[in-house]
Amino acid sequence: MSFFARSVPRARRCGLPVAQRGLKRSSRIRVTLLADVPRVGAAGAEVLVDRAHMRHELFPKRQAEYVIAYRGPLDRTRREAEAAAEAETASRAQADAQQRTHSLALRNQEALGRIVALEPLVFERKVVPSEHSAGAPGGAQAIYGSLTRADVARELAEKHGISVDKEALGMAEDKIKSTGDYVCTVKLMYAGQAALRVRVVPAADEA
Repeated sequence: MSFFARSVPRARRCGLPVAQRGLKRSSRIRVTLLADVPRVGAAGAEVLVDRAHMRHELFPKRQAEYVIAYRGPLDRTRREAEAAAEAETASRAQADAQQRTHSLALRNQEALGRIVALEPLVFERKVVPSEHSAGAPGGAQAIYGSLTRADVARELAEKHGISVDKEALGMAEDKIKSTGDYVCTVKLMYAGQAALRVRVVPAADEA
């Protein structure tokens, strides 16, 4: 056997320990937290944790995900594609929001136009006998109960098919408590405001 043949196995045996020297695997790994974890970090944070803790605790409970190391052009392309997809989603969401706002503005403008064209809304109420209605202004008569914004909104919806939240109605007083003519203010988002005339009259059996 030649000297060269005897030397090759020895070189192979000696080379392995040298190549593996200093390659001890780290016990910690970088992860991204998907939820707040006490004594580890807040959701979204990128932290170092023990490999075993990640493998047996955080990952099975979906509290964290592994951080994928950069692997060159392919990884960069993937990240760029993800960023482009996120930007497209955000742009689409913004466009949808603008479309909803535009649609709401058109509906509210139409509603205000119909309200302006309405005749006064007439409400019949039972009146308090004259000797007990000293609190009513002028020739008005005090009524039992009152007329509220909810009553006006209900009348608009049921009699005229105009849906308005009671919070959009403004009255000089919170409640109307006597007969007479009144003006309510209707304010609708993206459309402005309009005057709505309201009339309270004695019930038919008392007129």
